[in-house]
Amino acid sequence: MTDQLLYEIAFANLLGINDKQRKELLLLFDNAKNIYTACQKGDLVLKDQWQLSIAEKEIEFINKHQINAISFLNNQYPNRLKHCDDGPTMLYHKGSTEFNLPRLISIVGTRKITIQVQKVIQELLEGIKHLNLGIISGLAVGTDGIAHATAVKMGIPTWGILAHGLDTIYPTQHRKLAIAMMQHGGLITEFTKGTPTLPFHFPKRNRIVAGMSDVTIVIESEIKGGSMITANLANGYDRDLFAVPGRIHDNKSKGCLKLISEHKAQLYMNPVHLLEQLNWEPAPKPELLPLVVKNEAPMSPIIKELLLYIKSQGPVHRDQITMQFNLNNGELSSHLLHLEMLGLIQMQAGNRFVRR
Repeated sequence: MTDQLLYEIAFANLLGINDKQRKELLLLFDNAKNIYTACQKGDLVLKDQWQLSIAEKEIEFINKHQINAISFLNNQYPNRLKHCDDGPTMLYHKGSTEFNLPRLISIVGTRKITIQVQKVIQELLEGIKHLNLGIISGLAVGTDGIAHATAVKMGIPTWGILAHGLDTIYPTQHRKLAIAMMQHGGLITEFTKGTPTLPFHFPKRNRIVAGMSDVTIVIESEIKGGSMITANLANGYDRDLFAVPGRIHDNKSKGCLKLISEHKAQLYMNPVHLLEQLNWEPAPKPELLPLVVKNEAPMSPIIKELLLYIKSQGPVHRDQITMQFNLNNGELSSHLLHLEMLGLIQMQAGNRFVRR
């Protein structure tokens, strides 16, 4: 991690300035450190103070947990999202960084699903898995979770966009799914560690889901909700938008029917029709990564001690680990999640942990 990263993180967390303005300043001054210098000289005035100490703690966290911090000016930044005026200037990522694939599809829908969702996603991914593509969604329960889980099962790279920091997983029931996604995809967020899951974070999350993708497919949605926000964002970004029709009196279909009737979304029928409408030619199936990737990144002393303790005592209850190491709940959760993501431990029923 470079000294430049300190100013990039601090700049991304300044208040009183929107993402479009941040990008304009970054392009004008070339980098965040030059912006900081201009503020110190009085050549540029920003309302909020630069919280460099907070940025230092975030760098300590991402170094400890091998998290990728990606600036808007970095070549690794998602190239589609780069063209969205309101895209974040900083992203934090865990897993594979190969998310600038030739094709990316976001799949969204309601949390309270019908059996149609599973059928549509299964058929869709079966029909497009031969292409060199990835799946984007929000890791929420319902449609998002099924999209991620089906992609993992088929070996399709999939990324979950989070509405909180990488020190936790929400919802908690998707913890194992999130870890499985690390093999061919991963987790992406604009939020730093310790950021709570607040209602207004989800629309911010949705702009990344829409902005990273070439096409968004809405499976089921009511008139209002996160899926409709994502759909309208995709439409505003001038991306392809498809919606699955349903029964006209079913509330879960009314959002999709509204998008189709307003000519914002095209009618989704099946994978063949989708590929025809997008004019996507079949591509050779990419060679998949191994199911297990050995991670040789260095671990901090406390994480090494945790691993050895779980190996010798497991299955060991979380409370027992807390008493043994005298860690607060947030620190322990972060360390355990890190070890799970590395594939070194596994959480069993009853909140017990064992060495894998």
